Amino acid sequence: MLRAVLPYMRKAKSGVVANMGSIAGWGGTVNGSLYCASKCALLAITEGMKSEVAHLGIDVTLIEPGYFRTNFLSGGHKVSPKKHIADLDLATKPIRDVLAGLDHKQPGDPIKGAKLIVEALTKSGRCEGRKILPRRLLLGSDAIAYTMGKMEAWQQDIEEWKELSLTTDHDDVAK
Repeated sequence: MLRAVLPYMRKAKSGVVANMGSIAGWGGTVNGSLYCASKCALLAITEGMKSEVAHLGIDVTLIEPGYFRTNFLSGGHKVSPKKHIADLDLATKPIRDVLAGLDHKQPGDPIKGAKLIVEALTKSGRCEGRKILPRRLLLGSDAIAYTMGKMEAWQQDIEEWKELSLTTDHDDVAK
């Protein structure tokens, strides 16, 4: 789709690309590795493209909603593996139970989320006056809490391993 529309946006020297991600793009989760990987890939595409086309007046963002009160978690919308691996139940059952309990109790309001997306992409309403879109547009209180927790955990890992990581440079590299 992007390859089809980008030539027109480049010619017009304007446009908005909004990729639909998820908070799942912030890392892998139990029972969701492949879904999470596809959302992580969208981040790389979005960030690379944002830098490539910004000088052409094209804005690019990745919309990352948390859990919104839709049928996403309802029966018939989830895919379960055909082969059950009992050895994984200790890790997978708790997340299945959490998601089942969250069905139709998600914090996000789809109408409010859609309204913010429209305002952000058109830079209207509450988004009027904002010059560029964020790399990642988080939607929902759970999205904010989850991603802040992820960033704190990553920062802690970096700090704990920083001293060893720095030992891998050549000796002539200034520290």
